[in-house]
Amino acid sequence: MDGDETARRGFARRAEDVLTPLCVALAVLAALAGAAIVALIGASVAMRHLANAPFRFTEELVGLLMTAAFFLALPLVTLRAEHVRVQIALAALPERLRVPVSTLASLFGIVFCGWFVWLAWPWLDFAYARGIRTEVSRLLLYPWMALLPVSLGLTALAFAIRAAAPAAPRGDRTAR
Repeated sequence: MDGDETARRGFARRAEDVLTPLCVALAVLAALAGAAIVALIGASVAMRHLANAPFRFTEELVGLLMTAAFFLALPLVTLRAEHVRVQIALAALPERLRVPVSTLASLFGIVFCGWFVWLAWPWLDFAYARGIRTEVSRLLLYPWMALLPVSLGLTALAFAIRAAAPAAPRGDRTAR
């Protein structure tokens, strides 16, 4: 490794150390959203069978919580590279091509996240400006919609960290 590569990897590790606590906090919120989904469905089923009156907002709120859980967990999963990856293609490549292909994959991830945020931002702005609410439970939509640009912005940073140090062991926190 030359000096530039060592410096780049050191910067990537420091950036990862700064980003990890925030991503872990978001993942904890994702787990809480998952638990809320289970509790809400359980309570709704109990109300349906015991009082013959299920909660009418369950389906709407579960959909919001499920989407929130996904987007809250995405940055940590990407940062630790614990998402679904097509390893068979990477393993079939010669050793000298694995780093450039991994870097290219990270760059595609950054572009995708940026593009998705670019497309979602006008919808968030529209919902915020008009105070749009959900149909049944009358929850404001823009706080839920704001999760998407925040999550994908952090996910793009995670991809950038992976691009800066593509040969570093992914997900192995002990190999530092």
